[in-house]
Amino acid sequence: MFVFLFIKHYKDSEMQLTMDNVGILKRSTIDVNGLTVIVGANNSGKSTVGKTAYALIRAVERYEIRAAFDRCNYAISLLREIPSIFPFSAKDAIRSIAKQFPDDNPLKAVFSDQNLLKRIEYSDIDGFIDRFYNSLSSLEFDEVEKSGRVLFDLLEDYSKSEFERDKFKALDNVKQIDRLINGDPDLKKYIREAIRTQLGTEFANQIAPAKNPDSLVSIDMTAEGKSCFRIQMQDGRFVEEDNNVFNWSPYDGAFYIDDPFVVEDDWQFSNQNLRMSTKASFLNSRKVLSHRDDLRLRLKNFHQENMWEKVQMNENFKRISDCLDFVLPGSFISENESEYYKGIDGAKLNISNLATGSKMFSILKMLIAAGRITERTLLILDEPECHLHPEWQNRFAEIVVLLVKEIGCHIILTTHSQNFLLALDTYTRKYKIKDKSNFYQARKEEDGVVFECSNSNLKSLYADFLHAFSRMKRMYDSLAYEESVDDLA
Repeated sequence: MFVFLFIKHYKDSEMQLTMDNVGILKRSTIDVNGLTVIVGANNSGKSTVGKTAYALIRAVERYEIRAAFDRCNYAISLLREIPSIFPFSAKDAIRSIAKQFPDDNPLKAVFSDQNLLKRIEYSDIDGFIDRFYNSLSSLEFDEVEKSGRVLFDLLEDYSKSEFERDKFKALDNVKQIDRLINGDPDLKKYIREAIRTQLGTEFANQIAPAKNPDSLVSIDMTAEGKSCFRIQMQDGRFVEEDNNVFNWSPYDGAFYIDDPFVVEDDWQFSNQNLRMSTKASFLNSRKVLSHRDDLRLRLKNFHQENMWEKVQMNENFKRISDCLDFVLPGSFISENESEYYKGIDGAKLNISNLATGSKMFSILKMLIAAGRITERTLLILDEPECHLHPEWQNRFAEIVVLLVKEIGCHIILTTHSQNFLLALDTYTRKYKIKDKSNFYQARKEEDGVVFECSNSNLKSLYADFLHAFSRMKRMYDSLAYEESVDDLA
């Protein structure tokens, strides 16, 4: 059984997403050209579309910069282990020697004060390794023995030959570190591991169908007629290790929003994971955040500069900001390591105390104010209406449509709400983006789920909602009739 995902991006920005046996999905083609709405029952695979697209885009987002930091931190983590090659007496002696050196001496950074390693610029890690190798090479046994004479006398004799043996091993390890961080000059291995890890994180290492976990997973993404991603995986591993899996990305970034509570203040989480994320290495399999934790972290660590005035002055954002201000007319500020919503009356409310529905609006407001939503952003909204009153569903739907019309970003959205669907349908007509809107319905078959395009007939989508309402209405009428008969009796 094959798992196949194919995305095509034409010059008019249209994308096509074809999936076969990804999770429970099979034989489905989805166009993404502005707003894509997916409707279906619970457990019908709607989220799978967004998770797959998000994982691919997020895995390669700013990958060159991330790789540079990762290789530097990976090298530093290995350099920290070099002193352990030497016995305690020799290590302490070298530390005593290194203490006398200036802070820019690499021997001091590795043996005496490893806090100095934090100062290494990622662009200088190769030079640092070279300088450290030379410094270690020039270290002589007589100097070490003299510095560590007391310990050398107390402990077992440490001969010159033993020192030379340990120094040779340390130098060999330094050469190995250099080979490790320079063995992937075109970043092919790094990107492969980034994609594999991000997909595994999003799907809990279960992207293949649960009933057929050994299935071959194939993912192809093209844009403007050019290949972006071409991936084949099985059992969580790439089938052909030497193939290039990535060429370029049609997006600068992606946001996956399915939990309004990500905006709640958690300073400890944010700072801890910020430190981990800056040091996390796909190569070293350290830490890759899920879409929810990644959004939570990025919301917390945006620049605190208030961009809202600039947003309102930007004509492209005027109608969007007006809609957001109707629901949340205030702004967001940081004080005492906490986040607050400041209303137009000046009152400050801890963001965790906002109504759940308000939190969903606040996420969009923060992203827009930080300039994170552009024409090269993929925004994925998974059932955003869940905590919204029907009137606020209408407002949210208008904002979604305006983001497509005014900003030009692409949005993949799933919904369970007939009211929200109607609002989206209505605003795509009001703001004349029907040509950039696509509606799909999940239909369960015996061996999986298929997405069917309903652009030409949205009645089938509404009928699906009405079926559940009508069934409950018939039951209500029957029970009400029985109650009336009992009352008459």
